[in-house]
Amino acid sequence: MKGNLVNSKWFLSIIVASLLMPLSSCSERRESLSSNTRQSFDITYSKKEIVIESSTKTGKDHFFKKDGEYFSSSDSILFFSVVRDTILNATSGGIDYKTIIKKEGNGQFTTSNYLVSNTGCLFFLISYSYDSDYHISKIVKCANVVYQ
Repeated sequence: MKGNLVNSKWFLSIIVASLLMPLSSCSERRESLSSNTRQSFDITYSKKEIVIESSTKTGKDHFFKKDGEYFSSSDSILFFSVVRDTILNATSGGIDYKTIIKKEGNGQFTTSNYLVSNTGCLFFLISYSYDSDYHISKIVKCANVVYQ
């Protein structure tokens, strides 16, 4: 009987140890996260229009030339300009946006779009860098890419 008690204690010790080992190793855990998106943009220039299409095929953005500047297709709001620095506020579908157009120097211009929250905070959406001929050299999108 004494032998059974010793064996039972030893067996119980093994069970407890095997349960505690994974718990103690949980204090440090490493994972690799990656994104499955490698987004690019196709830009088509014509005499009166710039069309920007994302490789994710979420749609095309059309910008139409008028008086030396480019306007968005949906609401005719100024979008690209080398004429003047501008800050525009717009509402689309009940959502407020702010567009900031400014000259950066070295002949480069930037148009940046922001979402405006109910409290007035700005959340960056996208930025376009372009030259005086409206050739887009860089597009920066918000970093809301999901890594899993």
